[in-house]
Amino acid sequence: MRNIDSQQMLDLTRYSSVGIRQRVEPLEMFTGFEGANSYDVVDPEGSVIAHAAETTSGMQRLFMGGGRFETIELRNAQGDIILRLQERWGFPFSTHQITDSAGQPRFQIKQRWAWFRRRFSMWGDGNPEMTVRGPMFRPWTFWVDEGSTQVGKISKKFSGIGTEMFTDADNFEIEFTAPIAHQEQRLRMLVMGFVVDLKFFEKDTRNRNAAVGAGIFMGSRR
Repeated sequence: MRNIDSQQMLDLTRYSSVGIRQRVEPLEMFTGFEGANSYDVVDPEGSVIAHAAETTSGMQRLFMGGGRFETIELRNAQGDIILRLQERWGFPFSTHQITDSAGQPRFQIKQRWAWFRRRFSMWGDGNPEMTVRGPMFRPWTFWVDEGSTQVGKISKKFSGIGTEMFTDADNFEIEFTAPIAHQEQRLRMLVMGFVVDLKFFEKDTRNRNAAVGAGIFMGSRR
């Protein structure tokens, strides 16, 4: 497998913002059963520049629901792996470990305890630690800071009435506001967009699907 530098594979310094669009499978729309999470990363004009997909098994998704630990692979438009995001157990919050295409550690994302807000730290890869903060009363908005400087914002966008009501598909915008374009900083923010979705916007549907799956399993044993 080729081990290509992330800047060569996906140059985020070219954009002022990127979007994350979660794909919706027809089976999920009509049955409520959750497929593997799958996303397109798009530039400001809507062109797809990368893809991300969950590699968790169908049985884990059906029976473990929101309790499952996920692995997501981020690939460029040509299909080369850029990063892997792996959720690991932690107390009181799980940790997301990010490795490159060769399996070497790049950085980590950890949720921190905070009163009346959501807070994360991102550190590693020899770059300054970054923090992410989301006010409890603005649940669709997260600000990203490096030190005392705000360098970006992650916002959930309305996906449409049908999509919002019947699926867990979500759309996000990552805005890059730092005065100097920094590839690693922007790559962290992109990955943080997936973590925000998994942590705060997938839970209800996951738990509902887990309950349905458990009911099917118990019914089959009668």
